[in-house]
Amino acid sequence: MPIDPYAALNAMLRAEAARFAPPTRQNEPARPARPVQPVQPVQPVGSDPEREQNGTAPADPAA
Repeated sequence: MPIDPYAALNAMLRAEAARFAPPTRQNEPARPARPVQPVQPVQPVGSDPEREQNGTAPADPAA
């Protein structure tokens, strides 16, 4: 069976192109997800949680 010269040329060109081509990009492994920390509510400055529970509000100094 005769060798197809175009197929041989095509194979040779592909081999040469592969030699000079940059390496293919590898997929990076997925980063593990960081656990989500629950956010704590921030108490306003000067607030008193005990008074708020008792139902009494602090006196308004501007009144």
